[in-house]
Amino acid sequence: MSSPAVLSRRDFTVGGLLLAAGLAAGACGGPAGPPAADRTLRIGQYWPPTSLDPAKAGGESQFFLQPAYDPLIYRAADGSYQPRLATAWRYLGTGNTAFELTLRSGVTFSDGTPLTAEGLKTSIEHFRRSAGQAAAFLAPIATMTTPEPLVLRLTLDQPHPLLPTLFTQDFLAGDVISPAGAAAPADLATRTSGAGPYVLLPGETVANDHYTYGPSPKYWNPAGRFYDKITVKVLPNENTALAALKTGQVDVVAGSYAIADGAKAAGFAVAASPAIVMGLQLNDRAGTLSPPLADVRVRQALNFAVDRAKITSALLGEYGIPVDQPSAPGEDGYSAQPFYTHDPGRARQLLADAGHAGGFDLPVVIPSTPAFPGDLAQAIASDLKQIGVTLRIAAKEPATANTALTQYPASSMGWGVLPAYFMGRGLWLKEAIGMNPFHSSDPELERLDRQAAAADAATRPALDKQIVRRVVELGWFLPVCLSPGLLFYRDTVGVDPVPGKPFPSVAAWHPVDRA
Repeated sequence: MSSPAVLSRRDFTVGGLLLAAGLAAGACGGPAGPPAADRTLRIGQYWPPTSLDPAKAGGESQFFLQPAYDPLIYRAADGSYQPRLATAWRYLGTGNTAFELTLRSGVTFSDGTPLTAEGLKTSIEHFRRSAGQAAAFLAPIATMTTPEPLVLRLTLDQPHPLLPTLFTQDFLAGDVISPAGAAAPADLATRTSGAGPYVLLPGETVANDHYTYGPSPKYWNPAGRFYDKITVKVLPNENTALAALKTGQVDVVAGSYAIADGAKAAGFAVAASPAIVMGLQLNDRAGTLSPPLADVRVRQALNFAVDRAKITSALLGEYGIPVDQPSAPGEDGYSAQPFYTHDPGRARQLLADAGHAGGFDLPVVIPSTPAFPGDLAQAIASDLKQIGVTLRIAAKEPATANTALTQYPASSMGWGVLPAYFMGRGLWLKEAIGMNPFHSSDPELERLDRQAAAADAATRPALDKQIVRRVVELGWFLPVCLSPGLLFYRDTVGVDPVPGKPFPSVAAWHPVDRA
């Protein structure tokens, strides 16, 4: 969280990561907020929701979805998977091509519809039709059958090793939508149709400004609901958000390193979860627009030229982690031994060996807002200049930048951290959706991916590490740093983050009495 991110796949959630700079949830005070008797949780969030329909939303919508939608499987704060709307799940046989979910009995959606396997099938079909971020990860499902009223069985036309992960709150597909809601998809954009502890209150909500949630009288586990009301206020200016936290208008703010020092100085708790790998994508690997990029030695030279530690420290301070790979500490694919050290001499030699000793110009498109991608591109440009490569930066409105990827050989990189299986389908396999605009292909990557997809849980981590290593060796990307998502909050709120793990669901936050 999926803090959310900056680009089109922003904050897609979120994975189990090791955090730099100590994930702190200290018992700090902060200015007094509302009285303890006020059982309202007030949250400030930078982005409005793309949609209140989980099938069309992204990570930026998580704070708006988690109160109203219980997931099938709950990813707890410690990273473990726990029963929620599903009480059991398992792969059938070997090869990860058949999967079964057993649902909790007695669950009712907020609209009064009971939870059944047939209804879950309808929800999954809605996700697949909606072509949102989860749709690509549901694509391998070939058939869905209901051998019992509360049992859904999936058969797949290709291996899928991470269905339990996909059906947690982190990946949206686990947010089951009622059959009535799925039957009226246009209405889902502005109302909730989940089986969670809360329901959106339209009369107390103003789209793109604030969203108010009250208790769902149908909720199956009222003891797991900790507030009488939750409000999420859209605060696109971080300084305004920090001011709202200081004055007690909100209890929790999602923000960035830009206000971290101010929040800490004011006595608020600070929790961090690294969320986004930032850098550049070297998309034109066949040299169609920039012939030098067709040579792997050139792409590797660019990676050796960048001083990741210096840039990360300058731009993110204690909250960033230098990375030369698309994975992150704590992920199965991550390698603690860097492949690219900062070595300008080696970079120059590689360029010379490839026939580009005099350097070359490299056009790159980046989003014009927010400021960080531009700051990062300028820092990279400064290092590349030392080896004779001139970065020609074109800053465009974010939506335009995202649709211009085939017009520039390189682009800004901002990926929500995911397991290798998910990253392959969005980033580096030949038919990857979204971030492989020239449909680059590598036979070794494709082979390793097929092998890992069918592997059991004990075998797959080693294969994931080989996959990520191959991506790094190919030099298709120029990652620089892992940028965190941050929460700043009062000591009256129990967020209960766990170091090295994604944030707990909003629905799990609870009041803390200050005795």
